[in-house]
Amino acid sequence: MDKLQLYGYVACAAGAAALITGLLPQDKMDNVRAFMHKHLGQKDAKNDERVSPRLQLIVFGAFFIFIGLVISGLIRL
Repeated sequence: MDKLQLYGYVACAAGAAALITGLLPQDKMDNVRAFMHKHLGQKDAKNDERVSPRLQLIVFGAFFIFIGLVISGLIRL
């Protein structure tokens, strides 16, 4: 196994972890949201017009799974 294929598998694992976290039930997602807001230093989450953390995790996860599969050679374009 060469390094590029290993990097592809690592990207798939990171994407899968983010996707699973993004698909958590609402009560668990509230804990993730509170953790992210606490560490990012945001004061008022009710008036925040940005994209939700759930959508960010799902998009990040899907993107990294796709990139990882392409890099590792499991799918071809």
